[in-house]
Order: sequence, then structure tokens, then C-alpha cells
Amino acid sequence: MDTLLRALPYYILTVAALGTMIVIFLSVLRGMYQRRFLILGAGMLPLAVAFFLIAATATPSGHMDRTEVGPAIRSLATTGGLLWLLWLALAVKGAVRVEKRH
Repeated sequence: MDTLLRALPYYILTVAALGTMIVIFLSVLRGMYQRRFLILGAGMLPLAVAFFLIAATATPSGHMDRTEVGPAIRSLATTGGLLWLLWLALAVKGAVRVEKRH
């Protein structure tokens, strides 16, 4: 039970990230969101995999040793985070309108 309680938050994050990715892709396909949201959806996939790897290594007797997957977790989190930041910058750029007054 202790193992499940330690890993549960990361499994929840995994499901949330994968669900977000699916909803974004389906919403873009249906025309509800602009295509720039695909960047956010693409960023959720490496984050979901990173969360899963963290959950799998959450306890000393986990599925695998964290030292084996540590570099992969860091690179996946970095990739997902950079895609998320790119989407955020594009969203802010699309929301801010600069008007020149003469």
C-alpha cells in the first residue's frame, strides 16, 4: 500500500497529461481550437512519459531503478516543458494586440 501511495500522484499526472493531449488533438481536429494548440498537446506526451517513469521509480522497490532512467526523465521533462513554453509564448502573442496611435 505504501508503494501505491508514493506513486499515485505521478500516475494521476500521467493520466491527466495523456487525457489533456487526447482532448487537445480531438478539439483541433474538430476545429474548436487553433492549430497552435497542437504544440501543447505534443508537449503533454513527453511529460506523461516522464511522469510515468517517475511513478515507476517512486519507491526503492519500484519497477526499475531511477538511476537507469534519470537522464530520460530529465530529457523528456525538458522537451515537454519547452514545448509548453513555446505554446504559452504563442498564446500570449496571439492574445496581445499592439495598437499604434498617431
